Amino acid sequence: MNKKNAIFFSCNERFIFTLATALLSLKEHCSKLLENTDVLVYYQGFTPADKAFLNAIIPCHFTEYHFAVETNFNHINFKNFSQLTFARYEIFDLLDTYKKVLYIDVDVMIGGDLSYIFDNFGDKTGVAMCKDTQKGLTLITKNFIKPLPQYDMTVPCYNAGVTLFCDNIPHRKELRMWCYHKTDEWLENLVCPDQGVVNVMFQEFGIQVEVLPDICNCLPSNPKYLDKNRKDVLIYHCAGGGVRFWTYTWNAPWQKFYQQYLKMGGKPHTDPEHPWLKLIKKYNLQRFKFFDRSPDPQMHPARFLKYVLQYPFKYLGR
Repeated sequence: MNKKNAIFFSCNERFIFTLATALLSLKEHCSKLLENTDVLVYYQGFTPADKAFLNAIIPCHFTEYHFAVETNFNHINFKNFSQLTFARYEIFDLLDTYKKVLYIDVDVMIGGDLSYIFDNFGDKTGVAMCKDTQKGLTLITKNFIKPLPQYDMTVPCYNAGVTLFCDNIPHRKELRMWCYHKTDEWLENLVCPDQGVVNVMFQEFGIQVEVLPDICNCLPSNPKYLDKNRKDVLIYHCAGGGVRFWTYTWNAPWQKFYQQYLKMGGKPHTDPEHPWLKLIKKYNLQRFKFFDRSPDPQMHPARFLKYVLQYPFKYLGR
């Protein structure tokens, strides 16, 4: 029997609005893919009404998430990231049912057809990810307070926000619980907790990673992220929190999906907005193309100046 593929999200009640916008963007760009690909949502804190709301966008398979081992749930890593960041460990057992499962963080916007990822990656080694370039730190040591002496900390780090796991990944039956136990063991030493564990897992089990192009997980550190001319980016990912679609600046593509969400009866987010975004909204400056995806001049003055200088040559007349 041929196994289906799946797309995997994990979310709590606080981020339903961004999961909904991600689903709306997924529906727009991946209608053909969704005909034979399940959407899996592992959740905590959802009500039946929440699930019905999301199902009205795309039919989803919901599973309430429980961390698989006893640990210190009062630790800051569970406050900063929530238990749901570790739900990706469940994918290893889901590969009994699915051929390929694409994990995607919920703070994303889909910009293109994700069939490209399923069709072109994972068949060789069982896993595919983009290299991590956030904050100019590119090695796995970034995920730990202190290096782990038993592992090579100088190897490239892969960003866990978009990960393709496949049923041919080596040692698949051992991976789920190994990740849970190592999370508990290393909890005091983890900075980017799930990402650190997964990256070390590759060394522990001799797993090679197929490298996804950066259009599959376009991070804020990537020049393509705020480039209005790009038409090839498949997944925009506002990792790190500082440049979130809904707080940093006016992002017209994301705002389109957010307005759809509000018209469906979704609750507005309550996160504090940057003064730059407040200014744009107060004076309705978003009606001018200049302000769409314009860098925040207070947070990123050099980036804003570069944008101002390039704007007449890069965007006018298009």
